[in-house]
Amino acid sequence: MIKAYFRGLIAAGAVLAASSAFAGANLIQDGDFSSPNFSGSWGFVTSPFMGWTTNDPGGDIEIGNGSVYGLPCDNAGCRNQEINANAFNTVSYTVTGLTVGKAYDLSWDYGGRASGGPDFLNVSFGGNLLVQDSGSVGHWTDNAFSVVATASSETLTFASVDTSGSGGIPSYGNEITNVNLAVPEASTWAMMALGFVGLGFAAVRRARSTIALSL
Repeated sequence: MIKAYFRGLIAAGAVLAASSAFAGANLIQDGDFSSPNFSGSWGFVTSPFMGWTTNDPGGDIEIGNGSVYGLPCDNAGCRNQEINANAFNTVSYTVTGLTVGKAYDLSWDYGGRASGGPDFLNVSFGGNLLVQDSGSVGHWTDNAFSVVATASSETLTFASVDTSGSGGIPSYGNEITNVNLAVPEASTWAMMALGFVGLGFAAVRRARSTIALSL
């Protein structure tokens, strides 16, 4: 009987190990803006770039080192994108190959730039507003949502709100980095596997107790 329980424990452990393989890869290309590298400074790339597009008047996407914007490093490359490149811009990324009706984990980090004045950033997925980021001056704020694909192709949009009337500067502010969209991890399976392991140990203990009492 004990051997059978140990076989159950091994099987449960295999399920737990396999569950980590269900974590999907990031569907956002260059979500940490590691490309291009401006040697610790900042610069412009022309839209579209690595799947990112903008309505900036000059077609510019601004990428730079976090320190340039008064923010700490938030990833290995210390990189982020400034949405307000030359204006109160809108920057978008269209994700393809999605499964209709399937849920995905969407996350990004938002930072405010002190020299930019008041900043507000509307973030939407598939045309649906998720949140309006603001504040976070000098530090990063994590955002995490579960979104459901209503089509095989959906657009993630970061849209600056025109705050010029309140002192906001068109070409300074609204920083994003670590943009990630992926299939959720199979956490339910992992929890079940842990439960099986716990039950297995309890069963083994009961079995040992029964054997001890029978002696």
